[in-house]
Amino acid sequence: MADKPKQKESTSTKKTALVIVESPAKTKSIGKFLGNKYRVESSKGHLIDLPRSSMGIDIQKNFEPLYITIRGKGKTLGELKKAAKNSSEVLLATDPDREGEAISWHLGRALGEVNPKISRIEFNEITKEAVLHAVENPRSIDMERVNSQQARRILDRLVGYEISPVLQKKFGSRRFSAGRVQSAALKILCDREKEIEAFVAEEYWEIDAFFANATAKTKDKETPFRLTQIDGKKAEIHNKADADTWEKKIRESTYTLFSRKTSERRIKPLAPFTTSRLQQDASTRLGFRAQKTMSIAQNLYEGVDLGKEGTQGLITYMRTDSTRISETGLNQVRDYIKTHFDVEYLPPAPNTYAKKTETAQDAHEAIRPTDVSRTPESVEKYLDRDQFRLYTLIWRRFVASQMTQGVDALVTLETKGTYAKEDESNQFLFRYSSSRQIFPGFRAVYAMGDEKVGYVPHFNEGDTLTLANFQKQQKFTQPPPRYTEASLIKAMEESGIGRPATYVPTIATLDKRAYIERKGKQLIPTKLGRVVNDIMAAHFPDIVDLKFTANLEEKLDSIAQGRDNWRSMLGDFYAPFHTTVEKAVEEIGDQTHLVRVPLDRDCPQCGHKLMKKLGKNGYFIGCSNFQGGCRYNESIPLGVCPLCGGNVVKKKGKKGRGFFGCANYSTTGCEFTMLDTPAKRTCPKCNSIMGQKVRKSGITLTCQNPNCKHVIEETTDESGGELVA
Repeated sequence: MADKPKQKESTSTKKTALVIVESPAKTKSIGKFLGNKYRVESSKGHLIDLPRSSMGIDIQKNFEPLYITIRGKGKTLGELKKAAKNSSEVLLATDPDREGEAISWHLGRALGEVNPKISRIEFNEITKEAVLHAVENPRSIDMERVNSQQARRILDRLVGYEISPVLQKKFGSRRFSAGRVQSAALKILCDREKEIEAFVAEEYWEIDAFFANATAKTKDKETPFRLTQIDGKKAEIHNKADADTWEKKIRESTYTLFSRKTSERRIKPLAPFTTSRLQQDASTRLGFRAQKTMSIAQNLYEGVDLGKEGTQGLITYMRTDSTRISETGLNQVRDYIKTHFDVEYLPPAPNTYAKKTETAQDAHEAIRPTDVSRTPESVEKYLDRDQFRLYTLIWRRFVASQMTQGVDALVTLETKGTYAKEDESNQFLFRYSSSRQIFPGFRAVYAMGDEKVGYVPHFNEGDTLTLANFQKQQKFTQPPPRYTEASLIKAMEESGIGRPATYVPTIATLDKRAYIERKGKQLIPTKLGRVVNDIMAAHFPDIVDLKFTANLEEKLDSIAQGRDNWRSMLGDFYAPFHTTVEKAVEEIGDQTHLVRVPLDRDCPQCGHKLMKKLGKNGYFIGCSNFQGGCRYNESIPLGVCPLCGGNVVKKKGKKGRGFFGCANYSTTGCEFTMLDTPAKRTCPKCNSIMGQKVRKSGITLTCQNPNCKHVIEETTDESGGELVA
């Protein structure tokens, strides 16, 4: 009997290719782009890493890392192994950065046991075109990138796991830590605080004159000319006596309009967003914290459901320090500008931007919309309010970056006054400048603040002027401002410490360790933070030295480019570092008095003394007999309840949200609560607790006594509205 011809294997029994991404949010959109020939799964971040319970580095074996499966991730890894075994090939599509490359490397080693056909694919945006192009162009793992990530991970582990135990022992608390980037950032904040404290205000006076001529209009007489020179030198008046002396001479002088100049000023468009610049502008323009900005940007990158279009990534990868734009992006935006704006808004050639810093990696293009035709207005109904605001910021910045320059007209008037007829060198020079916009250019899309058009007096060169009015003001020089998240990130970037992915975690760590507190947007080092910084500066000067830290970042970049060996770099660093640690153990004194402060009160449960202690959520009051088993604790009083006289403390609601209320609720049933943060000052009218709200314009303090409700408005620079919780 003849054999039956073999039937072709049905497409339903063919193995699909497995695509592994980092985030579960990407699986749906990428799955739709690729169709049923591919199966898309998520690693949910790192699966394999150094152990948390030990250093995990064999220093004697040339810094060999001891990688393990992260606790709780074994199930996910097992599921991916099963999927890989039943797949025709495995395509690793983790994020397009060094961290993503390392995750792919770990996955490749783990899954290679069950499926040797493993490749790496990379895309900078989650669009159908980008994903399909990546699948058609797989590559091998970039070991130079992986080695750079390994070197960073091990370097940070060496610093953290050797210095942190020293601090924890000296302070008697596990809440303390040090880090290569964290400690350098803390030093930036502490150095600024020292500058502020050392600052001595200097008195100075500003003098304005208002002029008129025979045909002067009312506004001409109300336009202030600033005194800029006296006898050919910069006008510097430092006390009232001198100001009064010069006022007398100014009033006695004769004046002529010496110069009237008109010129053009061209304003260059701003580069498209890098990570740090996005965080800074989102802070200043939208009031977002850096962590919030990155969370929203991650959502926009991973994809948003756009109805009939399905889930689409709206922006390119949001962790980058490059201002470069791909050919696709340039073509899109230039076509858009050509279609939607007059011809003078499109430059003849694309605008290009230099690297912002020498250490910029330029691995990925700048943050931009994946499709510039998706205007903010066209997708607004699919986004929540904050997503819409951030997407609008990114879209406008990108379009503006490829538009023409703005043009302003500048008018400068200079008036000379002679106060001694016998010597014409005895002169005052008063200057007035005004500008108006002639052509908006890129500002038609990305505004640069309020458009203020100054009035220009109708005076001509050679006109004789009379003094219509005079004004002098006493002022004092101001100390340098405290850092905000935005300005700290800028300082870190300019100093070359940290990278786009590390700015937010660094600030979060400083918050978590109670090394900083916030006053509005200002970041202020706490007493604890300053003590830690002083210890680090005295005993680990290299770790907090910005140039040293920046140099390490450059070496990590060099490893990623294949120019340096990662093990040699670690060897050069570790030997002198370890010697420094051993020396510090002997030299640093006991610091436990800062984290456990005895109070003159007995514990109501066991009779031992109560103490002010540092915990994971900041300071609290607890029993000194904790080791003996007493768990009594209470919140630190933040004020006096205006209803019953009890203590106002911080509380947690059912959903974990914080609020403030009377501690007597559990005993007497007092229901006083307040949502505003308690201020350090009390109400000047009734002495009750005040709550504070921080706004862009300043701080609003409101009395919480229902019979008073007195309100004080002040700027964030004033000392009264200080955060205490």
